[in-house]
Amino acid sequence: MRVTRMMTSIGGSFTLALLAFTPLIASAATGPGTSSSDNLTTASAGYAATTGSNAQAQSNAEFTVAPGALTLDQVPNIALGSVNVKDIVTGSPELPLVASNTTGGSGYDGNGNQDVSVTDYRGNHAGWTLTVGMGPFTSGPATVTGATLALDLTKNSTDNATTDAPVSLHLTQDTPSAGWISNPQTAWAVLSSSGEGRNTAFADTTSSLTIDKQATITAGTYDATLYWALQNAPVATPATTP
Repeated sequence: MRVTRMMTSIGGSFTLALLAFTPLIASAATGPGTSSSDNLTTASAGYAATTGSNAQAQSNAEFTVAPGALTLDQVPNIALGSVNVKDIVTGSPELPLVASNTTGGSGYDGNGNQDVSVTDYRGNHAGWTLTVGMGPFTSGPATVTGATLALDLTKNSTDNATTDAPVSLHLTQDTPSAGWISNPQTAWAVLSSSGEGRNTAFADTTSSLTIDKQATITAGTYDATLYWALQNAPVATPATTP
């Protein structure tokens, strides 16, 4: 029994000696780090690659997209065919659109190519609305008592394929108030998440002006101003009565 005890005692002493001289190795992190735990910018040591695990880390790539503007770039002048006094006195003639530019009038923003253009580089996908109204036709002090412009706008090209096309309008003469038309019509309504980029359309040759019969028409060149306005959001759909 005594020998057994001695051997046990020697074995215990050897085990304690090994523990005393063996260094304790902490388990090193392998990554990746997080915002709430150590990462490579805050840890005291790098991530360790071991036999059974890779050292992993995550970094970032970043860029900024700067917003641009929503702009109205082109609006058309509408040149119409000629008509005789007799045609207006005796009837209600329809004048076709002609491929030409106007020569007078008080609007100076129109082009002679019948082009309409809107660009949207805001990057907020909000949509937009283009409206137009028509003032009275005048030639000096002379006026036209009634006229209706059938304006057929045709979609040409859009960067966003989902962008809706403009529509055809029937514009009647409206007297401006405070320098602008009070009741314009919507020519091009673009819903949210469409209309981004460049959008072009044109006044089609199917457009025309119908002049009401007028016994007192004065000979001359008549001009009317078209009032175009671009709004930075779609026009809300009016509520309907159930």
